[in-house]
Parts: sequence; structure tokens; C-alpha cells
Amino acid sequence: MENWVDDLNGRGAKYKPLLEAAEKRYGIPSGMLARLAWQESRFREDIVSGRTVSSAGAMGIMQIMTRWHPGVDPLNPAEAIDYAGQFLVRLYKKFGTWELALKAYNWGEGNLAKWLRGEKPEPLETRLYSAQILGDLGMA
Repeated sequence: MENWVDDLNGRGAKYKPLLEAAEKRYGIPSGMLARLAWQESRFREDIVSGRTVSSAGAMGIMQIMTRWHPGVDPLNPAEAIDYAGQFLVRLYKKFGTWELALKAYNWGEGNLAKWLRGEKPEPLETRLYSAQILGDLGMA
């Protein structure tokens, strides 16, 4: 079974200082950005480098979609991690909880807003995404 902490200390070790610095800089709970990065890329070099791109067009360590986030280089881990930290905190301030911020990161702000208004069902992927991250951090 995959273990995010083992992967962070293994193939993700070179990103750990960047992730921890962004968590501190933006007031993100310890480990949350690192766990999110693992959820998104598993710290796999083919994903981080952009050789493998998601079917939706998400790229890099934080799986950023340049269509929705122009001006950030998703293939530059330092830039992508810092941007993702800023974005996650913005989502937290907008939606009020880390759970909802994680859901919005995964599914998009517009989709989450429609779900909160009862206009759209939440996909299982999004429900599991936030639950797995928060569960691994002991925040569920």
C-alpha cells in the first residue's frame, strides 16, 4: 500500500522544504500541502516534469490547469507549490473550512458553489479526495 509520508521522505524529499515553507508562509496546517501534492502527483517524476498530463490537462506536482490558472508555471515545482499554497488559502477564506477548500481545489470553485446551493451532486472522487487528505492528517 502506498504511504504518503514514505513517498514524501523518499522521491518527494527534494520538494519537502518547499512544501513546508509554503505551509508556514500561508498558515496552512502542517502536512496539508504536502499531502495534497502527494494526492495530485504521488511525487512521480513523469507527472512533476509534465511528461504525463492528466486527461483534464492538469500538470505538474500540484496538477495545475493553466486554462484556469494562467501566469503560473505548473512545471516549476517551486512556483507551483507556492501558487498552490496561496490558492488553497484563498479557497479556505472563501469557503470557511479546509474540507471545502480541498473540495474546491479538486473540483473547482464553481462546481463546489453549485453543490453547496444544492444545484449539483458531489462526485465520489471529490468526497474521497477531501476525506482521504483530512483523514491522513488526523483532521477528519
